[in-house]
Amino acid sequence: MKIALSYKPSIIKVSSFFVALSMIFGVPTLANASFFSDLTSMVLGTEVTANEVAPQIDNSVIHNSQNIPLLESSVNPDLKNTNDKEDIVIVQDDSFIYSDGIFGPGPDVSFEKSSISDQINVYTVKEGDTLSGIAEYFNVSVNTIRWENNITSPKISVGQKLNILPVTGVKHVVKKGDTLSKIADKYEAESEDISIFNDISNGDLKQGDIIFVPNGIIKPVVAKPTPSSNTKNPVSTKSSNTKAPSGYYLRPVVGIVTSPYGSRRRGFHPGIDFGNVRGTQIVAAASGVVSKVVTGCKEGKRGCGGGYGNYIDIEHPNGTMTRYGHLSKVNVKMGETVAQGDKIGSLGNTGLSTGPHLHFEIENANGSKMRPPF
Repeated sequence: MKIALSYKPSIIKVSSFFVALSMIFGVPTLANASFFSDLTSMVLGTEVTANEVAPQIDNSVIHNSQNIPLLESSVNPDLKNTNDKEDIVIVQDDSFIYSDGIFGPGPDVSFEKSSISDQINVYTVKEGDTLSGIAEYFNVSVNTIRWENNITSPKISVGQKLNILPVTGVKHVVKKGDTLSKIADKYEAESEDISIFNDISNGDLKQGDIIFVPNGIIKPVVAKPTPSSNTKNPVSTKSSNTKAPSGYYLRPVVGIVTSPYGSRRRGFHPGIDFGNVRGTQIVAAASGVVSKVVTGCKEGKRGCGGGYGNYIDIEHPNGTMTRYGHLSKVNVKMGETVAQGDKIGSLGNTGLSTGPHLHFEIENANGSKMRPPF
């Protein structure tokens, strides 16, 4: 009796083992992996992962809620940490260019495309908008918006739709007899800029085509002097829109030119870039008053300062303004008067910049950009 009792546990274990085996072989081949895991753990006293018992068909795993792998992102790994609010920009020759509203608009600005050209944005005016603010968003001149939308009043209305050109300048519809030189002369622009920006040659002009004239201006209508006028020498309406007066501007920094002024295909570089090492001294190109200072931009923040990074604007007595961008350090304050050659800052790599350099540009009173004389 004692012997029988001592063997009873062993008999129970053996019986349980055979019952378990019969259950295993009686289950369909495609049983859920969690069932195998639980049953094996109960009989053998060990844990088995789903992948260890998942059935194989054609050498592939049948996935279920226990073993399905995580989906790998299809996004380029280099883009996973990209700041979604950063401005969309084009980088070329260590500089940025105007192209389809580049530098702006900001991340919270919505717009649509015009039906007459995919390069023209249509912006709907919102509460609190101003012409200068919209122009800054899209980085075009206020006059560019005025001329394109026939705006004569300083006021704009909420809900008003504004055509925004891709570059500071004017839009021109080609007419019979037009040539690049005639169009350039009409808007005080340069034939080469028009040709390159629109990717055309003189013979490619077709009546009805829409082209853009970088830095073009609409000349003001000047009334003819009356016979009684004592004016002997009427003032010329020619404003030398695209050429700087000789000797007026001093080269603002020592360095090599890494990107010249002028048009690219569907783009425009509004200034000239000088490359040198960080900290190189920047001087005022001409005497004037500091009208704007932007600081606080760190390297790598491409959208900071509208792409210019830390920058300085100086207004000059001749009505022009010079801008000094991508600075590492600013040494002047807004409202300060500076003389030509005064140190105003240090060369850097802030904003939309792929290497240390100074972005220098000259702006006319009408908002168009002037070709630097260097």
